[in-house]
Amino acid sequence: MGYLVLTISLLVSVALAAASYFGLKTAYQPALLALAVLTTCTLLLSAALSVYVEILRRRAATLHTENHKLTVLLEHGSSAMLLLNTDFLPEYINYRHPTLEKLNAEHSGDLINVQKWKKYLASETRQRIREAIAEGVVWQGELRFDNSEQDHYLSTSISPVLNRAGELSKIVVCCEDISEHKAIADRLFIREHYNVLTGLPNRQFALRSLHAAIDKCAAQQQEFILIYIDLDRIRYINESLGHHVVDKILIETAERLRRSVRDEHILAHLGADEFLIILDADSCKDEASIQVDSLLDRCRAPFYVQQHEVTISASIGLSQYPKDGSDANTLMRRAEAAMFDAKNQGGGRFSFYSESMSDQADRRLEMEHQLRHAIARNEFELYYQPVINLRDNQLVGVEVLLRWNNENLGQPGPDEFILIAEHSGQIVTIGNWVLEQACQQIMAWSRAGFPALSVAVNISSKQFIDGDILASVGHALKQSGLPAAQLELEITEGLLLNDTPTIREIFKQLKMLGVHLSLDDFGTGYASLSYLKRYPFDTLKIDRSFVKDIDNCQDSITLTNAIVAMAHSFGMRVIAEGVENLNQRRILRDRHCDMVQGYLYSPALPADDFLDWAKRYSEMQHSKHI
Repeated sequence: MGYLVLTISLLVSVALAAASYFGLKTAYQPALLALAVLTTCTLLLSAALSVYVEILRRRAATLHTENHKLTVLLEHGSSAMLLLNTDFLPEYINYRHPTLEKLNAEHSGDLINVQKWKKYLASETRQRIREAIAEGVVWQGELRFDNSEQDHYLSTSISPVLNRAGELSKIVVCCEDISEHKAIADRLFIREHYNVLTGLPNRQFALRSLHAAIDKCAAQQQEFILIYIDLDRIRYINESLGHHVVDKILIETAERLRRSVRDEHILAHLGADEFLIILDADSCKDEASIQVDSLLDRCRAPFYVQQHEVTISASIGLSQYPKDGSDANTLMRRAEAAMFDAKNQGGGRFSFYSESMSDQADRRLEMEHQLRHAIARNEFELYYQPVINLRDNQLVGVEVLLRWNNENLGQPGPDEFILIAEHSGQIVTIGNWVLEQACQQIMAWSRAGFPALSVAVNISSKQFIDGDILASVGHALKQSGLPAAQLELEITEGLLLNDTPTIREIFKQLKMLGVHLSLDDFGTGYASLSYLKRYPFDTLKIDRSFVKDIDNCQDSITLTNAIVAMAHSFGMRVIAEGVENLNQRRILRDRHCDMVQGYLYSPALPADDFLDWAKRYSEMQHSKHI
């Protein structure tokens, strides 16, 4: 353009110079006049041209600056931009945008031909995009680009550009990489809806699926069956072999259950040792029974974990929609009630829900609720059973037993409410209360002039695992003033199988406090001689199941003989529980058993009644009536 203007300027200058030379009549020489005119015009035109060129240069610089700004904006904006023609061929692509650079590197230039994007779109999505463009509206959605290592996701909007006639002229595509957000969202979804240990859907996901199944079956007037699974003996295995073994059992159980259900069924891990299966619509009881039998067989198969062969079973409850409930909570609650019915029958079986089961489930829930307030309401009471020295028939100690007086529930037995307290986690608080009250009672009797007695308190394994037993014992002794040597902690065999350095250290610290340790119910579990050697027990208690027929069963006598001899070889005293007649006492005394307790002397009594009994027993001793 500049050269054209210069050429025209020169031609005009020459023309003016020629006109002045041939056409003007002046006193000056024509040649000089023409030269002056030519020079003047050339200078003026050159000046004008320079001004024009400068204007063009400034405009170019401005355009370059604006283009640079636009390029920076496009390259660093949140979205990559593509301008396509009506054939979906690119007219502009800001390749330097990180989103497109990443995809271009991953897909070896596939983005140059945007037609290849269609392979990432479902046919339904492509149809919607075509319809949106035809209607002149914006389509928004996600595109997923497959990659061997990681999928890339683009949040995409496709906008048609119409000309003045309303016809499609261009297409603008905006893409934003949301791969990281999708990955975070997926992780959060998995964390929120799946069990970390087994990888199965969790309780929240199961409830959502259950609501969806109810809505679907309600609309189509169909039925389905809910299966509630609870593994038996897991709590005992956890206490004996440790949670690492239990974790592996749960993982293997989840895999066994996964292989037992069809793809259309929902299998979920509700937490701990509980699983849920939602069968598909129109599943009948006969079909469910066959499937549950298969599930029970799979659960019974041995587990091999860390050189342990572990055998468990399962208790399964089933409820049916809509017969047993029309909402998710009711169905779950009634399937769980049926499961507890199966467990109460010994486990390793299944039960369909019946109306009578609701009463049991309601009692269990009510008992758990009432337990939370039992201490505050002074509903617990300690009973004391005497421990007698066989050598001189003297009263030497007591075992503390817990009783619960609740107006709503009557008087639930320890076998019933202790188990619920352990399952609900309340046993630690209750156990600490028992420990403190027992120590205070013994000291109250001592201050009243009664001979010093040892007091045996049962300690739950959860107090070792979940509570701070050292702090609890130390606090009870300090608060009551009871000498540590008069406190005996009774521990069941189940805790010993969970043989860890931490538990051994706790035993060591308890012995350093000066308290005595007793192994309770010996012979009913799986304790071995190595545990007796490893742990510093002072006393071994023979379970009442050995004592009850010792007077008419030679095998029981032989076992008792062996237990007493073994305990004495380890330097432990022996207490026999459940002594009910003189013949049993005689046999135990002849076998050198150290102490006994049982109905022969007295059942467990409240504090005041026990004190009266102890005074009468002391008087009888002095009178030589025994």
